[in-house]
Formats: sequence, structure tokens, C-alpha cells
Amino acid sequence: MAEGKVTIARLEATAPIEERRVRVTFNIEYQQTSFQLPITLDMNEFDDTEMIQAARDILHRMFVELADESKRWELTSQERKILSEGNLRPKLR
Repeated sequence: MAEGKVTIARLEATAPIEERRVRVTFNIEYQQTSFQLPITLDMNEFDDTEMIQAARDILHRMFVELADESKRWELTSQERKILSEGNLRPKLR
């Protein structure tokens, strides 16, 4: 991904500790947009070495589903050109 970067920002146990849940927070940067996305996991389902892999898998599935959901919003280059040509804002020189 040349324009974006995904890193792990935090790994933390959530309170109360009896619930045995872990939150993996990803930092997502894409062009000039940056945000954090937490993924919560049950510690009973994964051991310590599997937490990051499981969280990455959930993050991947989320983005696949979001891409599928937004597929109908995709414009062709011709549609983008028509929108650009119809812009009513004055052009800066």
C-alpha cells in the first residue's frame, strides 16, 4: 500500500480484568487522513502470541466488508471527469 500505512498503536487489557479482554488499537494513515481503530478480543479464545494475528485478521475482514459495501460508490474515470467539469466553484489561478 503505497499511500497508506497501518501500525499497532496500543495493546492493552480492558477493565475489569475478570472479563479477560484485550484491546489492540491500530493506527491507520492514508494520504492526509489518520485515525485509530480498536479491536477487542476475548483472551480465552487466543493466547498471547495469537492476539496480534487475530486482531489483524479482524481488521482485514472489516476492510473487505467495507470495500464491498462501498463498491457501488465507485466512479469510472468518465464519471469523475463529468463531475469535475461540472464544478461551479471559481478556479484559482
